[in-house]
Amino acid sequence: MTRWLGASLLLPLVAACGGGGPAASGSLPSPSALPSTAATPSPPATLAVAESRYGKIIVDVAGRALYLFDADRGAASSCYDACASAWPPLLAVQAPGAGPNLDQALVSTIARKDGSKQVAYNGHPLYYYLGDRSPGEIKCQAAVEYGGAWFVVSQRGEKITTP
Repeated sequence: MTRWLGASLLLPLVAACGGGGPAASGSLPSPSALPSTAATPSPPATLAVAESRYGKIIVDVAGRALYLFDADRGAASSCYDACASAWPPLLAVQAPGAGPNLDQALVSTIARKDGSKQVAYNGHPLYYYLGDRSPGEIKCQAAVEYGGAWFVVSQRGEKITTP
């Protein structure tokens, strides 16, 4: 099952951390267009910052937490198949953008094996956790699965290791 978040993100929804569960249903809100005063428009915001019990973290424009996988090395994802079902990558269908309090220079994409583009911040490919169904939910911080650990990401693009 595939759900679209506005025109900027593709979010596959499938399995959950430590066990399968039904995929979420319903639709996510569309991101708001930000006015631009620059001669060259900035890409629409893909990433934002939100307060959480772990401090300020990177979220998508709908407020869903994003994670990094410490088994990823360099600008490549090592999360495919069952891993990507439980931890869906944040995919971009156009150039990703940084919202307020994030550095656009740290936003990039990496190529996945299927040719899709995964959003990365500070060199870390970003993922959702399927069990986080609502903005603000963080259910698998510091979880160890699929050969590595999963962490929410600080606004500087670093893993937050607090369990």
